[in-house]
Amino acid sequence: MSEYEWDRTTRAVVASALAGDSDGAVELLRPLPQRDVCHIAVRLAAMAADALISAAQDTGGDRADALSQWQRSILRHEAEHDGGQGPDAP
Repeated sequence: MSEYEWDRTTRAVVASALAGDSDGAVELLRPLPQRDVCHIAVRLAAMAADALISAAQDTGGDRADALSQWQRSILRHEAEHDGGQGPDAP
């Protein structure tokens, strides 16, 4: 898959997510080789990071503030789900 196709599929996955169609997003990715899905996942992560940095900058913050907010979000998520324990925890 070319870089253009990775970008095209990434945008289609985002459009599906914005439309609330996670099953549609899955179907876009299902037939692809793992290598292509990995490239698309990295592109999605980069887009999310850019959005988080932009949101932090809109409130007078910077990249460090965006990272700090993201880390707090991860900790909250872990605390809310199994007290930070994974599904295989004793």
